Amino acid sequence: MKIDGLGAALPQTVPVEGGRPVEEGFRDIFDKALASKEDKELQEAAKQMEAMFIYQMYSQMRKTVDKGGLLEQSMGEEIFTGMLDYEISSKAAERGKLGLAEMIYQQFARK
Repeated sequence: MKIDGLGAALPQTVPVEGGRPVEEGFRDIFDKALASKEDKELQEAAKQMEAMFIYQMYSQMRKTVDKGGLLEQSMGEEIFTGMLDYEISSKAAERGKLGLAEMIYQQFARK
């Protein structure tokens, strides 16, 4: 049950680490990895890029699911869901089953 003016949906936020959005920190990490020419740093940056891609997929898929039920989703639940999606995407990227990080690494290692 929704009452107008109450329980308005909050905008989807990007997880924040250390006071900065993860996307900004990722950009810095990727630039440093490319500049240093270190394989390990480049592989880590590629895994983080894969994790961010998976996170965006989860976020967009979650938006397609109807939010039904008797109670509105609370702000705490939305925050927890975003954090859960971020952790799931990080673990999925660590396992490397999608293979996107390896393809990104191969592409940038050539340059």
